[in-house]
Amino acid sequence: MLEHIKYILNFEWLTDVAITPARGIFLGLFVLIGILVLLIPNDYIYEGVQERRWWHNLKLWAWLDLAVIFTVYYIF
Repeated sequence: MLEHIKYILNFEWLTDVAITPARGIFLGLFVLIGILVLLIPNDYIYEGVQERRWWHNLKLWAWLDLAVIFTVYYIF
């Protein structure tokens, strides 16, 4: 059992994974995170804000951040 755990935590097994499926997995995770961000209720986002402005919406900033990271991972 200990040998199996050492093998998994060594991460040498990842050298056998091709670049294309690995890139697809990471891009899929970013899409999943983006969908989860959309599921956050707006009342929770604006909680404690006196006047609602568009730049207070954390969903927009999260989506912008995810878009930049997604683009970098897609290109490289």
